[in-house]
Amino acid sequence: MTTTAAPETVEPRRARRRVRLAVLAVVAGAVVALVTTVLTVTDHAPTPPGGALPDGCRPGQTPVSLDIPLEKQAQVNVFNGTPTADLAGTVAAGLRDRGLSVGAIGNEQTRQPGRVAVLRFGPDAVGAAHLLRGYVAEAEEEDKVKLEFDPARRTPDVDLVVGGQFKLLATSTEMRHRMALLGRPALPPGTCRR
Repeated sequence: MTTTAAPETVEPRRARRRVRLAVLAVVAGAVVALVTTVLTVTDHAPTPPGGALPDGCRPGQTPVSLDIPLEKQAQVNVFNGTPTADLAGTVAAGLRDRGLSVGAIGNEQTRQPGRVAVLRFGPDAVGAAHLLRGYVAEAEEEDKVKLEFDPARRTPDVDLVVGGQFKLLATSTEMRHRMALLGRPALPPGTCRR
């Protein structure tokens, strides 16, 4: 003999089941979002002091990223190291035209008359500094580009100080040709590849 539940007991059970399923779906979505966030932040965060070093790194070395960003991902601050008025603004406008993200624009206190440029960057911007070298200097001018690596700098931007020997920014095509001649970015002293 089969018995059927009374309609007044079936509906509350169905309602409770729908509520439980909805709560489970919300909790599962929150867990997925949390795991995705943790993996994304962990993947791009620099190795913390005292943390595990990447393969090939020795104690005391600073892990750096040699990945060359796309122009739209590169972040640059432009400073004028010459007496020429508004040179930083002109160079910044040219970099924006080429798709780079420009932050601060200003004047450098220390003049750089004998340089094409000075590039200051940290572990997260080695590749971005390499990209900017392709925009500011021809192969025969490479010795006039000064690279200043700061292992304590934890931002992905590059400071570009325009010097007195600077002529013009390369076009995107010229930059790609220069990058091919430059090859891959070199590891700064005391660093290892992340």
